[in-house]
This record gives sequence, C-alpha cells and structure tokens, in this order.
Amino acid sequence: MSKHTTTSKTDGGLNGEASRPHFKERFRTFIVAASSMTLLWLAFPPVGLSWLGWLALCPLIWLIESKTLIGRRPYRQLFLAGFFFWLSAFYFIPIPHPALWLGWLTVSAYMAIYTPLSVGIARSLIHRFQIPPVLAIPLVWTGIEWFRCNFATGMAMVCLSHTQYRTPILIQVADIFGAYTLTFVISLVSVGITAALKLCIAKSQQQTNQSSIFPENLKRQSRWAIAIAILTLIATLVYGRVKLGEDITFKNNSELAIALIQTNDDVVFQPITAEEFVDGRQRKIDLTQAAIKKWPDLDLIVWPESAFSEYTDLLSDFSPEMTRQAAAKLRTEFWRKATSSSYLSENSVPLLTGGSTLDPKQNTHFASAFLINNNGLVDSRYYKNHLVMFGEYVPLSDWFPIIKKISPIGGGINAGTEPGSIRINEINLSPNICFESTVPHFIRNQVNTLAKQNKEPDVLINMTNDGWFFGTSCLDLHLACNVFRAVEMRKTHLVCANTGLSAEIDSCGRLLQTGGRRQPGAIRTLVRPIEQMSLYRTIGDVIPMIMLIIATALFLLDSCRKKA
Repeated sequence: MSKHTTTSKTDGGLNGEASRPHFKERFRTFIVAASSMTLLWLAFPPVGLSWLGWLALCPLIWLIESKTLIGRRPYRQLFLAGFFFWLSAFYFIPIPHPALWLGWLTVSAYMAIYTPLSVGIARSLIHRFQIPPVLAIPLVWTGIEWFRCNFATGMAMVCLSHTQYRTPILIQVADIFGAYTLTFVISLVSVGITAALKLCIAKSQQQTNQSSIFPENLKRQSRWAIAIAILTLIATLVYGRVKLGEDITFKNNSELAIALIQTNDDVVFQPITAEEFVDGRQRKIDLTQAAIKKWPDLDLIVWPESAFSEYTDLLSDFSPEMTRQAAAKLRTEFWRKATSSSYLSENSVPLLTGGSTLDPKQNTHFASAFLINNNGLVDSRYYKNHLVMFGEYVPLSDWFPIIKKISPIGGGINAGTEPGSIRINEINLSPNICFESTVPHFIRNQVNTLAKQNKEPDVLINMTNDGWFFGTSCLDLHLACNVFRAVEMRKTHLVCANTGLSAEIDSCGRLLQTGGRRQPGAIRTLVRPIEQMSLYRTIGDVIPMIMLIIATALFLLDSCRKKA
C-alpha cells in the first residue's frame, strides 16, 4: 500500500479543499525548503536583512530532524528549492551577454546539489548515529560549504557567514579557521532557535490539553541545544569585542598615501568607436588629476582591473609595429599625462593599474596588474593566477574548439603561477585581481608564499572590473568576500573597482570608506604596516576539512550498512 494518500478526481473537482491537503503533503518538503531558501535570499544583498541569516536554516533543520521526509521524491524537491535560490542569488551572471545564460543555469544547478546533499548527510548523522543536531548540523553545513569553496577551483561567494559582513563584532571569529568559523556559529545557533521553537509548540499543545508529540528526552536535548547556542553566541560576541579593542602595533613609521580611482564603465561586448575610446581615456585622466590636485601628498595611484586594456601596445616589450624604445616613449608620455597635473611634470605619481598584457618572454596573454614607476617604466607585474570560469576561460574549450568560436570571450587567457609583490616606501603591497579575492585559501596561500620569500604583504589590493554586472548585488557579494579576507589575514584590504564598490577595509574587517555604486570618484587612504597574525594563516582550512571528512565517512558507512 502506498504511504501517500490520494484524492479522487471527482472529489477534487467538486470540492477544492479535498485536493489541497494532498498537494501540501505531496510537496511539503519543497515548501519547507523553499521557505528556508527564501529567508536566506532575503538575508543577502540586494535585500540585505542580515538578521534573517540566523533564522534561514530553521525550516531546513526542521526537515533534517524529522523522522521522515514527507512528499514525493523529497530529495528532488530539495534540489529544486536550492536551484531556485541559486538562480535568484546569481541572477546577474547572464547580464553581460546572452551566451552566459547557459553558464547561469549550469552554475545554479551545480550549486543546488549541495542542498539535498547537506540534508541527506545531516539526517544520516542524526538518525542513524544518534549525533545531537546541535553538533551534526553545523558540522555538515560547514564541511559542505568548505567543499564547494574548494572543488573545481571553488565557488566561495554567498557563504552563510557573508550575511553578517557589515557587523564587525560578529566577523572577528573568521581569523580562527576562516569565514567558515562564523558559518559554524550561525548554523549552530539556528539549531538552538529551532529547538526553542519546538519547545514553545510543545508547551502550547500542553496548555490547550492536546497530547504532546514531543518526548521528554527530546525536550532535554532541545534545552541543551538552546544552552549551547546561547553560550556559543556569547563567546562569539566576547571574542569580537576583544579583537576590536586590541591595540595595533606598527612595524615601522612608514606611511603610504594611496588614491583608489573608481571608474564607471559598463562592460559591453561590442566594438567601441574612436570617440568612445578617447572619451573613456580622458575620464580616467580627469579623475586621476582631480585626485592629485585634491591630495598632493599621494605616493601611489591605483586604477581598477582592465583600466589599461586599451593600451596593450604601450606595455609590450616587443611589437611588430614599433621598436622597444618607441613603445617605452609612448608609455611614459601617457603615464605622465595621466598622473601629473602638468603634461611635462617630472613629479608624477607611480600608477598601479590593470590590463590585458603580453608577456614578451613567454609570448603568452595574461590579465595582469602592473606598476608604472617614477620613470614611466613597468617594473612590477602580477599575472592573474585564479581565472573566472565562463568569464576568462570556458571549461573543455581546449578539447572542443567550437566552444571558442561561439564564446564571447573566445579562447580566454592564460593563468599566472606566482603571487605579486610591490614595495613602495618600505611597505609591501600584494595585488589580487577580480574574483581572486572571493577564494579564501587562494589569498592565504599568496600571503604565506610571499612571507616565505621575505616579502610578506602589509596591504592587500583587490583590483576588479565589476562593470560586467551593472550595479547589481554582485558588487555587494564581492565586497563581503573582501571584508572576510581582511579579517582572515589581519591585513588592510583595499578595493579599487570599476563601477564600485571600491573600499578601504581595515584588518578587523571594518569598512572605513566605500565608493558609490556606479559612481566615478576617488578614495584616499593612508596605510601603515601593522604587526598582526591570525590562526587561520597558520592552520588554514584544517578544521572545516576535518568536519567534512567526519561527516562524509559516517554517511558512507551508513550507506554501506544499508546495502549490506
């Protein structure tokens, strides 16, 4: 006999109420999961009700703790709820070009897999191994989040912890084992909130003389979950308070006055006219010269990623059209015009900018950040290491050349292999480009690699071109990642972004200054090298990795038992 009740067509036609319970029972898992995904979406930008991040998992936790998942093919329903969430979270992906619709659907479908996977593993730990939900659920959620941030180059945007990026006292725990620390805290507290709701329902049932379906042992377990959640939240707040109140120790007396130039140029896949080219170049120059006039003490000017893309011929050391000397002369003349109040001034400011360049030694094409020094020469370059899927390369395009022909980015670009380091005024700067700053283990590896080379960065600089997304919530999601990288590394993190959101972020993740959304302008910041260290820099992702290993091992053991 089927465990699902059915309603005859006649009854459904004569009385609509008879069919409604059947529909709710059949799709209950989807309805509950969708409510959880809706709360989670509301917690993130563009809505940004961050407090909902603490409640969003509660409906899913209710499903996980239920003895059975009611409904037809419940795990497919969980996938569908997750799919709709990721479609809405990543709605900005297809905006730049129609060809990216496929990427949007593919990425959303892939990310949606983690919803039923998390629920299935958590249910296994709770119902088969009797691990308390207050331990099992945060362990599974954090472990799965770590996996998706690492697997297949990683997708580390829209982590649960990112809902709180504008609350400094909460995010300080990210220096323990990364942003995953706050994800663990939020998911644990969510279990406590769910337990409190269940106790309230049980008490209400008793007061109305209804028979309680909440056994005494589960009430005891719920009280423990509430107590642990409260203590964890208090510990998080105390830790945050202590870290925010710590005195800062400076390495030396060096200072660096930096201007971050925020341009406002949307990315469009069509050729630009000569007039548009000249206009775009002049707007960058005008913004830069206005910054120099306003702040004459500047030591460095930073332009966003791709701001120098139109001048590839000025950067290459070899060109079929001109000699090296001629290219150097043109580059120097342009640099002086862009970075000084007078075209012939000898007191120009070094310019850190980004563009698409050709490495003359390797004869390969890179997205790069490079410093044009006081002599107008490129003396430091960083080639982007971590490329964006569907933005800078298309998977399998080397195997199937037809992909390169239909893709708006063609064959893509090459990836660099070394971190970048720039030293000015006894201060080390380390640039990262675009979505490299969304990947925590990547930034940690770059900082630690440079430290081993006696080039430990004092300041991180994210140079990004977010003009692909026309001012959408992608800008906020990217900024959230930059905030957590600052806390994890305990480094000042500057963001220079085309269309925004440029920012000055201190080592505690506080947003000291931010640029406007799709507004041209400049931010001046004065940075000094500080002495701070984080546990995350030492241990990295070991703790969330262990969580994933434990959860996966128990789940596989449970699966083997069922087959046996």
